Amino acid sequence: MGSLTVDMRRLREEVESLRDARNALMNDLRRGTRDLTTAVAVMRDEFMSTQAAMAEESRGERMAFVAAVIDEVNSLIGTFSRDRNDMAREGRDGRGVFLTEMRRQVKDLRNETASDLMGARLAWRSESPGKLRPVLIKKEAADKRPLSPLGKAVKKEKMAASEIKQEKSPLSFKETLKREKKDLPLWKPAKVTTKEN
Repeated sequence: MGSLTVDMRRLREEVESLRDARNALMNDLRRGTRDLTTAVAVMRDEFMSTQAAMAEESRGERMAFVAAVIDEVNSLIGTFSRDRNDMAREGRDGRGVFLTEMRRQVKDLRNETASDLMGARLAWRSESPGKLRPVLIKKEAADKRPLSPLGKAVKKEKMAASEIKQEKSPLSFKETLKREKKDLPLWKPAKVTTKEN
């Protein structure tokens, strides 16, 4: 054979080997693409499942947090309401006790002033204190509102104090005073004399 035939045969073999290599490379690329596509699909599925699990977990945590906040707010509102009602009741009871004590003091002061005035009148008229007429003090309307335990305790103490005070013999007025009529000289205008010219 000539050198040209040998060269052509070698060239033919090289072309066929290069074609086979190219086909093998293409097959490898196709196989790699399929494997990569499968791996990416699996990774996406894993990412989606992980994300869904995280979303579900975070949703549960958020719901639990919101429920805890709602419970805490409701508890605070209930506590504030109870404290406000307790403060209002204590303030109302305190004001009632204060007003009751003020009424009692005013009544005692009125009685004492009336007795003192009556004694002064009798002393001015040189009469004995036995001839005293009763001084009527207008009774105040009783407070019919229900008392709290604090108000009841204060009322019991006041009742005990009033019982102790009633043991003393208070000054009483028995007879009605009669205004004495004294014969006073009537005033007469003086006579005026004029000199006529």
